Parts: sequence; C-alpha cells; structure tokens
Amino acid sequence: MVAMITEENQLKKIYSDIIPSNAYEVVEEIKTIMERLKVTSDIDAEKQFDIKVILSELLQNAITHGNGCDNDKKIYIDVWLQENSKVLGISVRDQGPGFDPSPVLNLSGISGFNPENMDESGRGLLIVQNLCDYLEFNTMGNAVTVTKRL
Repeated sequence: MVAMITEENQLKKIYSDIIPSNAYEVVEEIKTIMERLKVTSDIDAEKQFDIKVILSELLQNAITHGNGCDNDKKIYIDVWLQENSKVLGISVRDQGPGFDPSPVLNLSGISGFNPENMDESGRGLLIVQNLCDYLEFNTMGNAVTVTKRL
C-alpha cells in the first residue's frame, strides 16, 4: 500500500496490511515499514531504532502470545504519521483470545521494581511502554495502539 494523506485529520498512512504469524515475514515487513518511514519523514537514527524495537516487540508478541505461533492466524498492522504534531502511530491486532495487560503495564510504577528480575514474559511490553508516549489495549486484549512523538 502506498503512503497517502487523508486531509480530514492530516494523517499520512505509512503502512497497512495483514501478515502471517511468521517471524521471517515480520522481519521483512519491519524493513518495509522502516523504508517507507525514511522516505516520508525525517526521523533521526535514535528514533528509528526505537521504532524498530517497538515494531519487533509488538509483532513478536502477536505471533507468540496472541496467535500461539499458529501460521494460519494473521496479524493486522497499521502505521500512520500525524504530520501536524509529528506523532507516529502503530496498531497491531492478532487473532488470539486476548489477555489482561494491566499486571504488566502497572509494573513500572512499583517502587524498587527491577525489570531484570522479572520473568521473560511481559518484558517486551515493558520495553515498548518505556519507548512510547502512549500505549493502549482494546478491551479484549488482542490489539494494541501506541504513539511516539518524533
């Protein structure tokens, strides 16, 4: 899909697709998204790295935790840029049953919490939460939307 501007809210759609729950495919799609971002926006190297990490973690979570590594299940992804405020948005939805993200998302606010001591499960979301300005799950817990100020 080609990047396009919707005049109503000044959103530039960078990427929108349905991809298989396959790590190789995900890596290729992340490369495509990053190339489109480079062409449509002036993003410094540090923010590019953050965006790659965010995409990698969200998509890997969708494959592993959401779709249970089932290659027949799909991942829905949308990436857009709000040009006026220089905000990047990413939405990822899987075909899994969902989950309650609040126990993981509330960890960073606990005094004395050390992410190195936590189980591997949930660490990726904690990383994403710290790299983004906004993170929200749908009520079912199988879709997440994040935004990052560029």
